[in-house]
Amino acid sequence: MKILIVDDSVDSRLILQTTLRSEGYEVLAAADGAQALEIARQTPPDMIISDILMPVMDGYQLCRLCREDERLASIPFVFYSASYTEPQDRQFGLGMGAVRFIVKPMAPDEFLRTIKGIIEEFDQGLLTPEPVAAQQGEDSFLKGYSARLIRQLEKKVEDLEAANLALRKSEADLKELFESFVRAMVNALEAKSRWTTGHSKRVASYAERIAREMGLGDDQVGELKMAALLHDIGKIGLRDSILDKPTELTREEHAIMQRHAAQGADILRDISLLHDILPAIRNHHEKPDGSGYPAGIKGHEIGLYAQIIHVADSFDSITADRPYRQAQGREQAIAELRQFTGEQFDRDMVDAFVRVLGREEEGRKRQNG
Repeated sequence: MKILIVDDSVDSRLILQTTLRSEGYEVLAAADGAQALEIARQTPPDMIISDILMPVMDGYQLCRLCREDERLASIPFVFYSASYTEPQDRQFGLGMGAVRFIVKPMAPDEFLRTIKGIIEEFDQGLLTPEPVAAQQGEDSFLKGYSARLIRQLEKKVEDLEAANLALRKSEADLKELFESFVRAMVNALEAKSRWTTGHSKRVASYAERIAREMGLGDDQVGELKMAALLHDIGKIGLRDSILDKPTELTREEHAIMQRHAAQGADILRDISLLHDILPAIRNHHEKPDGSGYPAGIKGHEIGLYAQIIHVADSFDSITADRPYRQAQGREQAIAELRQFTGEQFDRDMVDAFVRVLGREEEGRKRQNG
């Protein structure tokens, strides 16, 4: 017995071919209704088993055209679908002359029993396709066919919306997990020394305020804050004796300290979500005049994020206690940023930060009356 299976899924065709051939059936296969119709007209099968939702020509159209072809009208036509599963879909398919409507998926053994039962009933004259004359008229067919398509389109939209919602939730969960991981890394760094506690978070806050004053968008601000939080992560491998030294570092110790910028980028290089901010971490101690480290690059080569972080980092270093000196006042920090503008710091970024600090100071004064 020769059976033609029609399904646009390669995997589904392979499963059906293997299942039917294991019982000795000769199997022909087509990827859509148009291809199936061509095969059936050249080599008429003894049965057609067709999916419904397919490109080029779907199963409903194929069944209608088979029933209108005198050579194919008497061939038992079976729908096998996972998309059209509602009672109206089944009635529509059977109304066009299909002898059975099977809902996917079906276990191979049950599928074979079902097909054998259909063949036996057909051979006994119990499943005779309706004659062409009794088929629905064109208007009736198109009306029912359109209704089926619209419902499938609505269902597809619903499925896509559900999948999109799940994806957004998954992305939100991933983002939250990743941000927790970043916070854990920063906390581990800051736990190394009382002098580093809160530094990265303050630098991230300063950097955000500078960026927003300069008109950066939310996505850029988000990337910048992440880079600022992680800018000193390379210090996690430094000896405590260097981080906590109460006097100026020796030349050798200073050289070791300078490695942290490049080491931080190296530590994070295998984390794909951080690839875009690695230059900011590596370059946050570079200076416009080329006197910074690790590469001594200049100006725009340094990158926007790195230059913003450098201003924010320097301000916090001046205004926070360090093992070798006490914190300096806000006005002194601003004066130092101004003094070295153009050499160590970008002018636009310093100006933006000073404007922000000025407004914040005015706000505090108004609150205090």
